[in-house]
Amino acid sequence: MKYTKSTPRLTVQFINGNTDEILFETNDRTWMNVGESLSDGNVRSIMKNEWKKKMPTKLMVLVVAEFELKE
Repeated sequence: MKYTKSTPRLTVQFINGNTDEILFETNDRTWMNVGESLSDGNVRSIMKNEWKKKMPTKLMVLVVAEFELKE
């Protein structure tokens, strides 16, 4: 039994912390540059540029990697 990823790239999801709704994603990130998405200033800038609707009062930023079970 072994879990593997189909790609080494990661997805960063921006999620409304009140409703758990995925607002948007940034795809094709590496583990080395994913930290850029987690600083206060960068989150503020990304939300300002990407989300044109009412800003959520709580925001979750998650890094997602999908693994598949191989026998």
